[in-house]
Amino acid sequence: MSFFRERASVKFYVLALTFLGFYLLFRYQPVLNEPQTAKLLFFMLIVMAAEQFQVAMPWRESYVSVGFALILAAILIFGPVAAWPAAIGQITLKDIKFFPRYFYRTFFNVAQIAVCTVAAAEVYLYLGGVPEEIVFPRNLLAIIATCIVYFLLNVSFMVIVLSLSQNTSALKLWALNFKWVLPNYLALSPLGVLVALLYVQVGTPGVLLLFLPLLLARHTFMQYTEMRNTYLSTIKAFVKAIDAKDKYTSGHSERVAYYAVEIGRELRLSEEKLEKLEYLALLHDIGKIAVAESVLNKKGKLIAEELNLIRAHPQIGANIVEGIKFIGSDANIIRYHHEWVNGRGYPAGIDGEKIPLGAKIVSVADAFDAMTSKRVYRDAMSVEKAVEELRRCSGTQFDPQIVEALVKVLRRKGEYSG
Repeated sequence: MSFFRERASVKFYVLALTFLGFYLLFRYQPVLNEPQTAKLLFFMLIVMAAEQFQVAMPWRESYVSVGFALILAAILIFGPVAAWPAAIGQITLKDIKFFPRYFYRTFFNVAQIAVCTVAAAEVYLYLGGVPEEIVFPRNLLAIIATCIVYFLLNVSFMVIVLSLSQNTSALKLWALNFKWVLPNYLALSPLGVLVALLYVQVGTPGVLLLFLPLLLARHTFMQYTEMRNTYLSTIKAFVKAIDAKDKYTSGHSERVAYYAVEIGRELRLSEEKLEKLEYLALLHDIGKIAVAESVLNKKGKLIAEELNLIRAHPQIGANIVEGIKFIGSDANIIRYHHEWVNGRGYPAGIDGEKIPLGAKIVSVADAFDAMTSKRVYRDAMSVEKAVEELRRCSGTQFDPQIVEALVKVLRRKGEYSG
């Protein structure tokens, strides 16, 4: 999304932190002489190299890299001046490529790393640390405090901007970040200290020697992402199978997943729950692979037998999904996504709070996309008419809270102005 279309709170936060970060960079300008310049450039380049190998994390628009080890080493060697190689080193090839469109993200990231680095370095100096003089056990407390301050600030800055822009609970987002980022910091902190020690004793060859173990550390971070991508590939294969059978609903599953996640975000579900909701929404119609194409694509009215086949797809889909380890425990979201809050839905006829929240969300997202998409038996309905119909059926077919959450999403996205 364009910076100018972001919420006022996001704009203010990004601008304030960006201003603070660049102020600190100019406040702690390095004394440029030949040896110092060469050292700073070297660390800037290796931090930049490390940042090219970022690993996507479970929450959206967040990444980890092995760059922290090098930033920590720079703090122990240069003090607050380390903000320069740390911050400038954050600029990746991707940032350069998309700079005209996402310039504010680049500025924000550079600035927040500068703030984290200066704050951590000042703590190191305050607790008795001296640049390029790393003595154990005398400096142990100072180094631990430095890592903690950097970690807390870095995670908090990212959580706040994501919480403001995505309308997600900051506390839940912080907890998820903490869960996945903490092991990264715990693994890289000792490596950062070792990099600093080797640099002081040996110089640049010592740092380059440790760059291979850092890349190996990155490989361990990739394991989760690869497992996650395997699940996603399996799910996408299932979705393609559905689309191949029902040509009139091609793309429906992806759109339902999109709206389901946005509704969940409006309801402030945790990122972990949003991830599962997205996968289950993608698969909400997987049970239709057991329904004949002649029934799915029939232009006329369905007879009772055909209608029963269609109504069996939530149960069939849930049975299939139960075999997928990652999301099988939440298969009821698929099983009950055609239930009504008044108990007149199918397949079980359950009502109210007996219907899982995820199933209620998918139900609304599914109905909205079905109404606003062209089908074999009717033209697409306008967004305004679809919202009117959803509200008309609130309290009977749909949960009113979920319907209003979707309306807020549509307003926020500029798709509805009513």
